[in-house]
Amino acid sequence: MAAIIVRDKTLFQCANCGATFPRWFGRCPNCGSWNSIEEIPLLIKNKGRKNVHSETSTIISLSEISSSLNFRIPTKIAEIDRLLGGGFVPGSVTLLAGEPGIGKSTMVLEILNALDSECVYVSGEESYEQIKLRANRLGINNSKIQIANETKLETIIHLIENHSANFFAIDSIQTIYSDEYSSASGSVFQVREATSNIVDIAKKTNKIVILIGHVNKEGNIAGPKTLEHIVDCVLSLEGERNSNLRILRSLKNRFGSTFELGLFEMGEAGLVELIEPTKVLISHSSVNSSGVAFSAFVEGARCLITEIQSLVSNSSFNIPQRSVNGYDYKRVQMILAVLDKKIRLNFRSYDVYINITGGIFISDPAIDLAIAVALFSSLNDIVIPNQTAILGEIGLTGEVRNINAIDKRVKELERLGFKKIILPKSSKNQLPKKINSELIFVEKVGDAFKMLFG
Repeated sequence: MAAIIVRDKTLFQCANCGATFPRWFGRCPNCGSWNSIEEIPLLIKNKGRKNVHSETSTIISLSEISSSLNFRIPTKIAEIDRLLGGGFVPGSVTLLAGEPGIGKSTMVLEILNALDSECVYVSGEESYEQIKLRANRLGINNSKIQIANETKLETIIHLIENHSANFFAIDSIQTIYSDEYSSASGSVFQVREATSNIVDIAKKTNKIVILIGHVNKEGNIAGPKTLEHIVDCVLSLEGERNSNLRILRSLKNRFGSTFELGLFEMGEAGLVELIEPTKVLISHSSVNSSGVAFSAFVEGARCLITEIQSLVSNSSFNIPQRSVNGYDYKRVQMILAVLDKKIRLNFRSYDVYINITGGIFISDPAIDLAIAVALFSSLNDIVIPNQTAILGEIGLTGEVRNINAIDKRVKELERLGFKKIILPKSSKNQLPKKINSELIFVEKVGDAFKMLFG
């Protein structure tokens, strides 16, 4: 029989896309990211030509498997439960990512406190006393929450496997390391292997695990891209530094929708659910100012009202400035091009600034027309009539296109006191019969300007 040959080999892996290479590159040949290639160890074992007999896998008929997906563990925090589709699924691993100081640890502590069961908080970043100070600030003194200060992977795996608790939180995955690998904690290899092992033990024991993860300077989740593929759910906690608003988005959910978001407000007592988010998303002091328009956007099953602010001013630069906060920059460029070509509005010598208030980013094209009206209002210094909302997507030919969930948007706008609503003409047959607000249907962008400003 041939002797066992064990030798160490070095590979290089991209922290962004996970691609591996035999040598180091300054720029990843696969995804193009710079300075993302890291060295990883690889242990190769050669057992000669000896036959290896694998263990037989257990095979079960699909009809005999009892589904536990209908059984979820709710957190009793409505925003989180709705985001997850009703609660956490047993055996699932959820990655909660966000910038430092955004409130990830605070949110996890509040989730553990809301659960009516024994749970374990594993911290690799804070001491027992520091965690207690955070809990005191949040008003949490729950004997069911147990704290472990650990960063070694093997110890954490043993804890999950043998502890009676069914819910575990690990803060953070970047601090976990294994002695089996020579690379430092937080490296691509350590993060990937730690996550993979934690997912395996969660599936075997049917226990729920939340992993807290950091984001890099580009705003992407730190670690290999494969990290997002390994876990069951990926949640992103976002927010502006100068705003108390916190937005929890679902980037991946194997057991529910990825089009939902949860809204919270950061206060002295921690993160609080926003029951009426309009108070935060709309600045009532700017209602009678030119360049301000209101619209409604949909995220999953939720309809929210937003305020669009625009400023058009004479440019002192050879190339006019364009600044967009909270919406797709290229889409605003398209709207400006349509207004230039179809309405003959010249923005070429003006600086243009667009801001979505509240620090939220909107990807719903239904606010296109509201942005166009806000630009027209600012350019001509005309105030949009009070209690007016504008809905509609703009096409390249200047037409106002239909949008989804039009009935839900109209009902929400009416509930919040908007008396006049500009709508796409093609949505006329999709609206509920009993609407007290005045509905104005337009076919072209120019029609909206005529209806509002004469």
